[in-house]
Amino acid sequence: MTPSTLGRRALLGFAIALSFAAITAPVAPAAHAADYPDRPVKIVLGFAPGGATDGLARVLARMLSERMGQQFIVDNKPGAATRIGIEAAQKAPADGYTIGLATAVTTAFPLMFDGVTFAPGKDFAPISMLGRAPTFLMVRKDLPAKDYKEFVALGKKDGKLTLGHPGNGSNPHIAGLALARAAGMPVTPIPYKGTQPTATAVGAGEVDFAMMEYAVARPMVEAGKARLLAVTEPRRSAIQPDVPTGRELGITKDVEGLTPWFIMFAPIGTPKPVVDALNRQLREVLAMPEVRQQLAQLGVEPESSSTAEAAAYFNDQRARINKLVGELQLSLKN
Repeated sequence: MTPSTLGRRALLGFAIALSFAAITAPVAPAAHAADYPDRPVKIVLGFAPGGATDGLARVLARMLSERMGQQFIVDNKPGAATRIGIEAAQKAPADGYTIGLATAVTTAFPLMFDGVTFAPGKDFAPISMLGRAPTFLMVRKDLPAKDYKEFVALGKKDGKLTLGHPGNGSNPHIAGLALARAAGMPVTPIPYKGTQPTATAVGAGEVDFAMMEYAVARPMVEAGKARLLAVTEPRRSAIQPDVPTGRELGITKDVEGLTPWFIMFAPIGTPKPVVDALNRQLREVLAMPEVRQQLAQLGVEPESSSTAEAAAYFNDQRARINKLVGELQLSLKN
């Protein structure tokens, strides 16, 4: 065998190896997705247990566990206006085994924290919309106002109404200030450490009102310690059909739709087949009558979407919040 023959064979072997690598490399994500999931999956939340967000995540985790053959575990990491939980999911390995749940407050991250961004396609990979939790105007039981009209009249006359909220930049904070501006009445915001302490404060009479999702307001309402005067959605809530909408009451559109919403996301770079598999499962789960009934009890209106629709919705809401925060002249820096 001559040196030239050896050289040709070596080159041929090297070329074959390169060809094999080129053929197999793109297939790796698909092969991974075909077996997905083959171990437990974490759903990271920036919220403490309790409330609509936690309840929604647990319903979905249970259904995904049953359908996908691996356990989906809710991992609560509250704090820093949900930033701790969001970043834990965002910075996890992009393999589909840690996913997160974004809410309305995440659209305000750049306004709250220096150097922090959270944009679909750049900082996270949207999986699907999950739903919305209509916001109610919740007042203490003995507030001398039997309806929204009297509530506004009292606020304008007294000028001392207090607004409870679960933190700077939260949906209840911004919605409460937007409502006060629309009504032309001054309010004093008082922060609490979470939605449940806020609702409890309304029930105890520590503050006059709050903008609250039904899952959190419900215990105080059912105990007769608080009342619901309005819902900010364009249509009445199926779970509280006697409560009038802001549109019926003449509340401006700045307030309409300022309500908690939920998007499931994965770290950027997660294989598309994995994201697509989760999207498909979520769309099927959210269409199931028993799941819709369970979520209705939490005050959540299920709504699934494509990944592109979830990204578009997030961007629309971010633009709206940025505009509203500017108009309210709010400083959200933490």
